[in-house]
Amino acid sequence: MATGLKLIVCSNSAPRWEEGAGLLPRSPGGLVPLLATLLGRHGGDWVCTMPLDDAAASGDGSAEVTALPGGVTLHRLRLPRATADRHYETIGVRLLLWLFHYLLDTARQPEGRLAEAWSAYETVNRAYADRLTTLMTGSPEEFVLVNDHHLFLVPEMLGPRAEGRGRVAFFQGLPWCEPDYFGVLPAHIRDRILTGLLCADVIGFHCTRWARAFLGCCARFLPGCAVDDRGVTYDGRRTRVIVAPFPLDVAMVERLRDEPATARWRERLDRDARGRRVIARADRIDLWKNLPRGFAAYRSLLEREPGLAGEWWFCAVATPPGRPTERTRALQRECEDLVADINERFGAPGRPAVSLIYPDLPTTRNCVVAALSGADLVLVNPTFDGMNLVAKEALYLGEHARLLLSVNAGAYEQLAGHVTPVDPFDVEGTASVMREAMASGVVPEERAAARRLLREQDANRWLDRMMGVQR
Repeated sequence: MATGLKLIVCSNSAPRWEEGAGLLPRSPGGLVPLLATLLGRHGGDWVCTMPLDDAAASGDGSAEVTALPGGVTLHRLRLPRATADRHYETIGVRLLLWLFHYLLDTARQPEGRLAEAWSAYETVNRAYADRLTTLMTGSPEEFVLVNDHHLFLVPEMLGPRAEGRGRVAFFQGLPWCEPDYFGVLPAHIRDRILTGLLCADVIGFHCTRWARAFLGCCARFLPGCAVDDRGVTYDGRRTRVIVAPFPLDVAMVERLRDEPATARWRERLDRDARGRRVIARADRIDLWKNLPRGFAAYRSLLEREPGLAGEWWFCAVATPPGRPTERTRALQRECEDLVADINERFGAPGRPAVSLIYPDLPTTRNCVVAALSGADLVLVNPTFDGMNLVAKEALYLGEHARLLLSVNAGAYEQLAGHVTPVDPFDVEGTASVMREAMASGVVPEERAAARRLLREQDANRWLDRMMGVQR
């Protein structure tokens, strides 16, 4: 890690501050814990959006600035509610989030009336860029890290920078879709996203597959650009494209494993299991997490072998999305209906075959850690996922649990030698793989190798890779 580093990070996601605990995510998982770890170690500035449930979120683009211990300064942008809604929900969720996960109904979407929402997207990106320019000094030690699909235009809006100045990086936490699918975007939005990103010095992705898809989009839609495996040259500048999967915060996972709240959840889950072996999953109720097919696969298995319900319990820990849409609400109802059907057919009084568990927010992570550490089998089957840290948590925590992992999860590339692959769209195939895994165990030496792999990763090594630092 370079000495004298001046770190500036920005994300639409906002952390919360807790005395004695530091910067914490508002919801489990995702980008915020990694950024909190980096700033906790190096100090620096964090620019984010003030949460919309905060009354002060009705604003004019100014920032609420809070100095925190450890040399960290939090800059929370006050955005007008209507602007923030259009930026986040209309563009961020209903257009881009669904695009990158292949979830658009392309017979009807994208919808034709995007001009007002896209203008709001530009306005929010401009507010971020304006705040960043007040913090940037141009020193060679400066590293600006812009994160995720809410802020695609920020690198361009920072404007040209002098030789010898610090670097601007962008990290895409979502998948990146193939050119044919990316091409459903209106041309002015599609091209603006690509040219805006190519104003960054480096762009990072969780796996090679997403990086190659991005390079393919540049080659397809930007005449005159030169693309190779390491980056893109366009309009006279070079942008490095790298693969830098998020590390597992091993220290945090170990702390969670030993907390009293985790022990309480483990006791409850052990009671609910009633002596049965445990299939576990832990997801936010998002469309791409593919919960219905996971439940359908288990139902198919029980239809073939009803007696398994007396030997196994499917424990599904679920958390709602922060701002649900009509599609996620319908997904939750579908999951609950599937679970009810399975339990009606294969459960017994006081002994459900499947349980959908909604932990309280303060102990959500404890519940997830308790479920994964006590599992005999873990299913992670997203249709497409940028990374999926639950897969890494399951490998680290599970003493003897086989991990069934979707080949379309970004984590699969890194973990392929330690997991059982699953085709997320094949319900019957998933059922068969699940049955095979029930009958086989984990070789201790193989699980030890997986843990060594996970321990070798940390936030500083991830940042070094983004910065191009050689160890």
